[in-house]
Amino acid sequence: MTDLENLFNYYDFVQDDLKFMIKSRIRLNILSSILEYPKAMKEIKEENDLSFAAISNNMKRLLEENMVIKVEDKYLISQIGFLKLYSLMDFLKLMSTTKKFEELWLNHDIEGIPDFLLEDMGALQDSELIKANYADIYKTHTNFKELLIKSKDVCGVSSISHPDYMGIFESMLNGDANVTLIFTKEIVKKVVLSVDFKALSEVILNKNLRIRLYNGEIPVAFTVTDKFMSLGLFNCDGSYDQNRDLISTDKSSIRWAKSLFEYYHQKSEPLTIKNLAKIVM
Repeated sequence: MTDLENLFNYYDFVQDDLKFMIKSRIRLNILSSILEYPKAMKEIKEENDLSFAAISNNMKRLLEENMVIKVEDKYLISQIGFLKLYSLMDFLKLMSTTKKFEELWLNHDIEGIPDFLLEDMGALQDSELIKANYADIYKTHTNFKELLIKSKDVCGVSSISHPDYMGIFESMLNGDANVTLIFTKEIVKKVVLSVDFKALSEVILNKNLRIRLYNGEIPVAFTVTDKFMSLGLFNCDGSYDQNRDLISTDKSSIRWAKSLFEYYHQKSEPLTIKNLAKIVM
C-alpha cells in the first residue's frame, strides 16, 4: 500500500472529526478559552463576545463529542479535546505558512529540507520574506548582515559563498562569537584558494570556529543564530535566489532551523588539515 493510499485511509477515518473541528469558529473559541483552566459559561461569553445561545449550542456538541467536560457550573477541555485542538493548530500553522510564502515554495527547490521538517513547516509562520527590489537590490544581503553582526552563536550551512561573509565572521570571532559552518568541497576549495595557507591553518585551529565538510550537494543555504534564522533557496533551474531570504526572530522558527542544522551536522565531518590537503590536491 502506497503512502497516498494510507493518506486516503486516514482521511476516511478522521474526516468526521476534521469537519467538526473546522466547521465552527465558535467551537474553536470555546476550546481556546478553556484551554488553561475551567470557566463558567458567563466567563466564556465575556471573553469571546458571543451570545449565550451560540455558546450553549456549540458547548452541547462539544460535550457530545467528549471534547469538553462539565464540572458543576464550569467547563474544562478534555484530554481528547486537548489533543485534537493542538493537532488542528499544527495543521493550521502549516497551511498558513504554505499559503503565506506560496511564491517561495512554488518556484524554488525544497529538496534540501528533510521530510520531517517539511511536516513541521508551520513553525515558520511568523517569518518574513525579505525581497530585493529595483530601489534596493541589496536589501536581502544588507538585512542579513545587520542581523548577523548582532549574534553570538552562529551556525551556517551553504554551498554558496559571498566575499563579505569571511570578513564578517572574522570580526565576529574577534568579538568572541562561536561560529560553526558546514560547507561543500567546492566552497572549501574556493576559500582555500583565496587565502594563504598560514592564515587558513589559523582559521582551522581557532577554538571559536568550527568548519565542517559536507560530501555532496547542499540544495539550500541557511543560517541560524541565537537571534534569528535565515533560509535561502535555489531556483528550480539550479541557480541560487539571492533576492529572497526568509527571515525570522521567532523562537519556533529558530528551533526549526536548529533542527535543520543538526540534520546537516550529522552528515558532515570536521575540516582538518589532512582532509583539506586532499581537497586542494
